[in-house]
Amino acid sequence: MPWPKLPDRDTMIANLKRQAARMGRRPTRLEFLRGHRLPARAIDRTFGTYYKLVQACGYDVGQGAPRRLPDEVLIKRLRDAVADAKGIPQREKIAKVGRYDLRTAIRRWGGWDKALAALRDWLGRHEPGFLHLQALRQHCQGIRLPQPQPLAPRCGELLRFRALDHEPTSESAVIFLFALVAEELGYVLETLGAGFPDAVGRRRVADGWRDVRIEFEYLSRNFRTHGHDPCGCDLIVCWQDNWPECPVEVLELKGVIARLGKSPGGEAPTRGTDAAAHRDGPLIKARRHIPEKVTAGRRRLA
Repeated sequence: MPWPKLPDRDTMIANLKRQAARMGRRPTRLEFLRGHRLPARAIDRTFGTYYKLVQACGYDVGQGAPRRLPDEVLIKRLRDAVADAKGIPQREKIAKVGRYDLRTAIRRWGGWDKALAALRDWLGRHEPGFLHLQALRQHCQGIRLPQPQPLAPRCGELLRFRALDHEPTSESAVIFLFALVAEELGYVLETLGAGFPDAVGRRRVADGWRDVRIEFEYLSRNFRTHGHDPCGCDLIVCWQDNWPECPVEVLELKGVIARLGKSPGGEAPTRGTDAAAHRDGPLIKARRHIPEKVTAGRRRLA
């Protein structure tokens, strides 16, 4: 038997407008499909999504736009469907229960059987006396859902240094901390990206400015763990230096912050081939000595 002919684009738009005028509000997707006895593919093939059809009708899709339903709401609707069917129903029967499409549950848990497994686990915790729980356990035997892990806060020791309240615990925090003190240490960054090295900039040394390639790490030894080439980097900026034999100059921010906390004009404790340039004199304020080439395209510094 051939498939019934689906309405064209203009017909579907006119049907939705008439139904909305009749109901006094915009119908839901399921209400529209049921009201015109259409299969879901009628919308999918013509518009892709129901909200594109709504938008084509001139309605504001911002009002009543899709929102994420709580897991418990979907679980309870599945429970009601199983109870009404007096057992594990077919997908078609589940789709007719409530105002939400079955695909919501399938997308949430990654498949029909996994959605039933989520129902099984929820019933075991909240309604162990559910009549069809044993049938669900047999149907979902061997299906294990990953248990959500609580997000444990990863805060370092209390630091209270300017805009950073705790010590860094990641490479991203090291980058943020370096940005807080870069100018005081005589550094200006020109690029910052995801490749190797992480940043390229200039550093104030005894005889002027020198180009520097910087790699950020939480621990200096992570440079070796990540397989970086020492020849492609001039400076490792880290929170803690735990690599004594490192072939690259290391700037340990933990020591820098300790010095800046006592004396804002203290020098930067670095280790490596260019460390003498930092020991020769007091810390140079980068804000006063940035050359015109570096300030091009940026606001003029005082």
